[in-house]
Amino acid sequence: MVSRPERARQHVRRYLDEQAVSPPERGAFPAPLDTLRASVVIPAYDERETLGTVIEALRGASSTPECFEVIIVVNQPSDAPAAIDQANREALEMLSALETPFPLHVIDRCTEGQAFPPDEAGVGRARRLGMDLALARLQEAGAAVEGIIPCLDADSPAEEGYIDDVLETFATGPEEMLAGVCRYRHPIPDVDEHARAIAAYESWMRYFEAGLHLTRTPYAFQSIGSCMVLSAQGYALADGVPPRPALSDFYLLQKIIKAGGRGAVQTMEAPMVYPSARTSERVPRGTGPSVQSILDHEVERYIHVEPPATFEQLRAWFAAIRPGFEDPERIRDAASDALMAFLDQWDSWETIASLREHAPDAAHFERSFHEWFDSLKIVRFANMLRRRGDTVPLVDAVRRVLEDLGRSSRAKAIPRDASPPFEAEHLLEVLEVLRESELEWSQAASRDDDTME
Repeated sequence: MVSRPERARQHVRRYLDEQAVSPPERGAFPAPLDTLRASVVIPAYDERETLGTVIEALRGASSTPECFEVIIVVNQPSDAPAAIDQANREALEMLSALETPFPLHVIDRCTEGQAFPPDEAGVGRARRLGMDLALARLQEAGAAVEGIIPCLDADSPAEEGYIDDVLETFATGPEEMLAGVCRYRHPIPDVDEHARAIAAYESWMRYFEAGLHLTRTPYAFQSIGSCMVLSAQGYALADGVPPRPALSDFYLLQKIIKAGGRGAVQTMEAPMVYPSARTSERVPRGTGPSVQSILDHEVERYIHVEPPATFEQLRAWFAAIRPGFEDPERIRDAASDALMAFLDQWDSWETIASLREHAPDAAHFERSFHEWFDSLKIVRFANMLRRRGDTVPLVDAVRRVLEDLGRSSRAKAIPRDASPPFEAEHLLEVLEVLRESELEWSQAASRDDDTME
């Protein structure tokens, strides 16, 4: 019988042999230290100023800096504007002059002849290039089993002890853990309009995560690129980062769950990462463009949000899946009218019947079901309700989900005198409650997971 460590090595070897991208620079870098256990990957695009802050923060990431290295992929499309080209060249110059207590490797994908083709460029492509190299170096250092690949962004510093904390979490975490998600805080700007925008956006993110925990889906975690940490084995099992211009983190973590099952992605108590709250148009989706849209157009997307009924209906339906293995009518009976309308868009009932037919028992059926009804389907169901006009003011939605999660004391702290479009001070109050609650629902969910085994 193959041991767990040997299986991990096999997964890493398979991915490196069959799918990984090996940049020409690999042979030019010094061989990894035998002590290497973490290879941090940072894609950088037009981030000359903030990149220095992120690297400076990493100086305090570990009491033993020889246990980690940093790989930075400075990237752009070959047709990038002159200002972007200049900023990236300045970043390369800055990096070449740095002296760090940890090995620092730079991949140039921005100068002439090195930049990505326009139709291939983007953060997903850059992150994959860096992570594939990180995996190869971990294997070379003999760390295919215990090695990890932390992901940061060039505008998102981590707190002191970042590497020590994630290594400790993976060393002591549950056996099924293949990836972790760091806690996060967007810095709150001094300008009221900007503070209101980031408070609305982050509150919505946390509201949606709380709703996911309510449903008991295995995908109940944040998908933020700068907060991901993957084990070498987990990265290989997920077949690497999808080379997408946006949402590559979302799809990567979804693949981790499908490869490893419930509990494969864990929310970590430490460390903390501080994603930038700045506006940006560098990517089509994410914090930057979302905050910009709120400021520019007073977008209601994060003021009137998906109704709590989204998660309440999914919770009832998901609860019927395991017992539905023996009594399939329970699955149909538990689906709300809105959910039935959503499922009727595909051959959903035929798919569910097929999954049940091929499952040896209820536990396998439930896992197969969640591999099919994944986080993308949850988002699509929520979007359907939004398009129908079934939205709820953010503050009211947060209060109700907290009550549904059994956090009545937290729900009482949500201001009741607030009404749309909401003042910055009210949104900041809501955000603080959600930040204080973040570990409560994830820890409660972990305990529930234990009782489901």
